[in-house]
Amino acid sequence: MEWLTTLHVASAVLWLGNFAITGVWALRAFARRDRNLAAFAAREILFTDAVFTLVFGSAVVVTGLLLAQRLHLDVAATRWLRDALIAVAVSGVVWIAVLAPIEILLFVATRRGNPSRNLFLAWNVVGWTITAVLFAVIYLMIAKPV
Repeated sequence: MEWLTTLHVASAVLWLGNFAITGVWALRAFARRDRNLAAFAAREILFTDAVFTLVFGSAVVVTGLLLAQRLHLDVAATRWLRDALIAVAVSGVVWIAVLAPIEILLFVATRRGNPSRNLFLAWNVVGWTITAVLFAVIYLMIAKPV
């Protein structure tokens, strides 16, 4: 079970780390007000978000469910586990329905040489909110509040 726990924790670190690091370097890139740099940043946001969110976000969920099964935890009856899964599911829906479309619009706008501050602001608000939710999920995983 140690390998599964290791994979779960490593996936969570890479997933959440991607959110935090992408947010920081994107802020720095857009603050330069260089259209080419903004276009590069918008393209890389799409790439890293797709790879890290899809791969490692999925890995966190799958390994977490496998760990719960091996520990004989009832997902519906274990409040911290249920709440964590709900938070991950909601953040996933927000990512697909809100954040990814903003990222695509931001990419298109920067490719046209018109980096939109409003889109970038919306991306930051939604993205950092999801990041905060994922930090809360980590708290639930560690504290396991009753």
